[in-house]
Amino acid sequence: MRLMPPPLIVQDGGEGIFGASGETPEDSRLEVYYATNRLPIGPRDNRIYTIAPDRALHFGTAGLRVGNEGTTWAQLYEWSTGGPTSDRPFINLERMREEASQEPDAPLDPETADWLGRIDGTLARRPGSDVIVYVHGANTTVERAAGQAAQLWHFTGQNAVVVLFAWPTAENFLRYPSDIETAFGGAPHLADLIGLLATHTRARKVDVFTYSAGGTVGSAALGELGRERPGIAARLGNVYHAAPDADFRDFVDDLAAYAPRAGSVTAAINLNDSALRLAQVMNRASRAGRPDLRELSETQTRTLLGAVSRGELDVVQVSPETIPTLSRTSHTFWYDDPWVSGDVLVTLLFGLPPGARMLDAREAPGGAAYFTFAPDFADRIPTLRRHLLAEFAPRPAAEAP
Repeated sequence: MRLMPPPLIVQDGGEGIFGASGETPEDSRLEVYYATNRLPIGPRDNRIYTIAPDRALHFGTAGLRVGNEGTTWAQLYEWSTGGPTSDRPFINLERMREEASQEPDAPLDPETADWLGRIDGTLARRPGSDVIVYVHGANTTVERAAGQAAQLWHFTGQNAVVVLFAWPTAENFLRYPSDIETAFGGAPHLADLIGLLATHTRARKVDVFTYSAGGTVGSAALGELGRERPGIAARLGNVYHAAPDADFRDFVDDLAAYAPRAGSVTAAINLNDSALRLAQVMNRASRAGRPDLRELSETQTRTLLGAVSRGELDVVQVSPETIPTLSRTSHTFWYDDPWVSGDVLVTLLFGLPPGARMLDAREAPGGAAYFTFAPDFADRIPTLRRHLLAEFAPRPAAEAP
C-alpha cells in the first residue's frame, strides 16, 4: 500500500489543515483504532488476523509507518501537501495490538470499556468531532485495510477519530464469491460496533465510510440498525459509499430503513467502473456503484427517487470526462484521484451538501438529480479551502466528564 496522492483540498495552500488539531507528530508513524471479526492468532501485543471469521468482535490499535525507518514528519508533511508524484512511499504495518474482545450479546466487559474509553479520550481533545468507521473492500489483506484507514485519518489532518472495521476476506480474487458471503456475516458485527461507539463515547455522530464490497457490509449493517435499532441509527452522521459493490436492490431496501435517520448519505459512482462490471456478471445483478434502474420494482423505484428528491441520498457521478487524471474504468477513485479524495474528506469532516462542496447539480432522464465535478473544479478549491480552514481553527480541549 503506497501513500495516496494528496487530496486536492490539502495541496498547495491547504497545509493549515495539518496543524489544526494542535498536535505535531514526532515522526511518520500513524495509529488507528480497529475492530475485526477475523479469527486471531499469536500474542495479543502482536496479533495476526486470519481470513476465517470469528464469533467474537476483537478491538485494538494498529501501528503503521509511512516510508522507511527514520522518515521524519517533515518528509511526510511534504509528501502530503505537495502535488502528486509517481514516487509515493509505502505504508508499513508494524503491529496490531489487541486490547479486548466481545462475544455477541454479551454485557460490556472492562477491557472493551477501556478501549472505548481511549477513543473517548481522543475525542475529548477534538470537541465536537465524529468517529469515522472505515469498511474496506473484498480481496483485501489486513495490512492493506489498515493502510487505507490510516491514510484516511492522516489526510483529515488527524482532526478525526478513525476506526477500521476489518471483516474477513479470502485475499484472493478467485474467491470473490465467498467474500460476498462473509460480507453479510460481518454486517451484524459492524452494527454492534456502531452501537458501542454511539452509546459509550462522546462522539457527536458516528460516520460510516464504505468502499467497494464494504458497501455490502455497510448497507446490510445500516439497514439492520434502521429496522431494529432506530435509536442507534439516529446517531449516524455522514454515510459515504465509494464505488459500492452491493446488490442494487438490497441497497435501496436498506437505504429506506436508515437514510431518513442519518445526517447525510452519499453514493459516489463511476458508470464505467470495470471492477463493478465484472462483479455484476458474477453476481447476476447490478451493483449500487453501477446501477441498473430496470432491476428495481415500482416500490423500490419510488423509494430511491423519493430519497434523492428529499435530499436523503446524494448521488455523485465520478466522470472521467470532467476529471483530468481519472482513469476511465477506475474503481479505486476515492484514494487514487485527488479531486474525489478531497470531496470524501470534506463530506466526512463537515457534512456539507454537494453544492457547498463545489459540485454541480445535474438531472438524469426522468428528473432524478445527481451531482458531478465540473471541469473547472480545481479553480473553485481556494474558495472552499478558505471556508474550511476557518472551521478547522484549533479549539480548546473539552474537559473530561
